Amino acid sequence: MAEWTALSKPWSAYLDESWQGRPPGTHGMQPRIRHMFDELGIDLRDVPASNVVFVRSANEGALAAEKAKLLSQCWPIHEAVIRDLDVRLILCLGGTAGQWVRDALGAHQLFDQFSEQNARRWTSEAHLAPDGRAVVTVTHPGRADWRNPAADPTQLVRSVLERLG
Repeated sequence: MAEWTALSKPWSAYLDESWQGRPPGTHGMQPRIRHMFDELGIDLRDVPASNVVFVRSANEGALAAEKAKLLSQCWPIHEAVIRDLDVRLILCLGGTAGQWVRDALGAHQLFDQFSEQNARRWTSEAHLAPDGRAVVTVTHPGRADWRNPAADPTQLVRSVLERLG
């Protein structure tokens, strides 16, 4: 939080941070996230974003032993940001984050989905919470290349944004 409040201008790890020594915004899932938000016409620097837990790891398995504890410890921060910024759509990258946020918000009403048009047929889903917020759980961009039209869940996100007004 201290690092974020010290920023002198809007910033996004997906646009402005160098990952693995590469030019900012060009490595790993950064271009995939950028693709979605460019298609949606939304500036990533205007979108609050964080990991579901505030411990960085190469993958979810590295946190398996302490995942439940970390999730519960981090939720109050997420809850405050969602409430204070009146976030209407929470975009979750991958099933673990999506399930946890859906459970925390009581978002269990499935109202839209997208299935990849490829051999995997992975599915992204949109659920509605009782307070009207939407939780959209998409295939993780570390595994699915959203720049490929067959795997791109952007239209699902667009339709949810339109529904929410």
